[in-house]
Amino acid sequence: MSSLVAAFCRVKPLPSTVHTPSSPSSSLKRCLTTFDLICYGVGCSVGAGVYSLIGIGAEITGPAISISFLIGGISCIFTSLTYSEFSARVPITGSAYTFVYVTFGELAAWLIGWNLTLGYGISSAGIARSWASYVTMFLKQFGVHVPMSWVALDLGLPSPGSAIAAILILVLSAILLAGVHESAKFNAAVTALNIAVLLLVISVGSFEVELSNWEPFAPEGVHGIMQGAGVIFFSYLGFDMVACLAEEVPDPQKNVPRGIIGSLLISMSIYVGVSLVVTGMAPVSVLGNQIPLVNAFEAHGLTWVCHIISFGSMFGLTTAAFTCLMGQPRIFYQMSKDVLDLHQFNLIGLLPPSLKRLHATTRVPYWSTIITGLMVAVIAYFFDLDFLANVISCGTLMVFTFVNAGVLELRFNAEVPNSVISFPLRNFSFVASSFFLSFSLVWSSHISLQIVSGLLVIVSFLSLLGGRPRPLSPKDAGAFQCPWVPLIPCLGIFCNVYMMSSLPLSAWLGVFVWMFLGMSVYLCYGMHHSVLRNTFAFEQSPLL
Repeated sequence: MSSLVAAFCRVKPLPSTVHTPSSPSSSLKRCLTTFDLICYGVGCSVGAGVYSLIGIGAEITGPAISISFLIGGISCIFTSLTYSEFSARVPITGSAYTFVYVTFGELAAWLIGWNLTLGYGISSAGIARSWASYVTMFLKQFGVHVPMSWVALDLGLPSPGSAIAAILILVLSAILLAGVHESAKFNAAVTALNIAVLLLVISVGSFEVELSNWEPFAPEGVHGIMQGAGVIFFSYLGFDMVACLAEEVPDPQKNVPRGIIGSLLISMSIYVGVSLVVTGMAPVSVLGNQIPLVNAFEAHGLTWVCHIISFGSMFGLTTAAFTCLMGQPRIFYQMSKDVLDLHQFNLIGLLPPSLKRLHATTRVPYWSTIITGLMVAVIAYFFDLDFLANVISCGTLMVFTFVNAGVLELRFNAEVPNSVISFPLRNFSFVASSFFLSFSLVWSSHISLQIVSGLLVIVSFLSLLGGRPRPLSPKDAGAFQCPWVPLIPCLGIFCNVYMMSSLPLSAWLGVFVWMFLGMSVYLCYGMHHSVLRNTFAFEQSPLL
């Protein structure tokens, strides 16, 4: 049992993630600029969230879906600051998987990487399903009727089969194999077209807003708004995508934080603006959950705008699916490579070694990309976005909660003389008490229970203030640092936890089933092939 616990808690020393030398033939190609990163972040975010999730969220929240997007965005601002610090201090690919590995250990990192698969791979499948609906609508406007067997084939399952969605995933995977520089050009062009269409939606739609459509603005109250924020939350995954590209940026300590924060602010502005205008144009019952933007303009007879939206949506959903597909192989690459390039050991990593192989010319992890494309194409064929949205958002919120808590470990987890309670336990206490308070608020528990849980949150937060700051190394002195620690990470934790608590039970069950599968894979393969298990040079405890 002790050896099992030791395996779960193996922490990757931070210096090994930054200073390990690697030859050009074994590393990713560093060619992305800050502009490229912002385009990737916006492209990943502003897709399904604006073209489909507005309708899905509005059915839960009502016209107040714009407030849900605002709350989700503000919560992400807290998390983006912690992401920026991690990306500056650990400037390699892997995103939250790597961040958690250097703070909480191997098991937590594996489960976070597994959940990122939920956020990237499976969300790209759901986005592809939305793309199929929009492209069918667009072609129909010009008299081209796509056979229903290609769009929604009845398989006797909860969701119909969609061959068009699967084909899109395979085509985008082929583009990714061309190389990151070429992919960046494609993504920037498509993202620019998408933003232009959405600015048209805001400018034209604002003249068609009827105030009566906003009444009642929040029929389900605060609970409905927070549940809506939880449902649409995965639409803000774009800044995690930027962190995944850290190893492909010439100056990641500066450019990655700029890309993370810049892409988030742009995405949040677009979401709030579009959702506010669209819900003001037509009642929620008219918007529907498939093509809400088109339905809103059709209600006003603006057919020409519908044509443009249908055309633009194909670009927006294309770039969203494309960037999610780009992020997933890099998670697999990092889990297989496990950060290290130690030729003196016969090391495998947490996933099979084939997933870390790079193409000789393009420097793309080609096996990871191919396997991701095939896996996601199958999922895109069988499952639609409505079925997946809650599960993806719950998994994403869990990832972001770990990253916020990880920054607290990175900053404060140093030995304090005569300390009765260790800092990791204080950190855990704050997360647990935040869950306790959130559930008591969401489920309208007795006021005394809410007061007690609120006091626990305050006490656990104050205990974090007693942590001993970890001194910065010279290499980190000029890197981006999250301001107001521990307040900002704690706000991020509480916001994420509250939105998780607002999600339906089915979302939690879906995530637990997914994590059970991930735990099984780890116990059967990853734990026994870990780099840290086979390398005696690593110590368990120090991060710096």
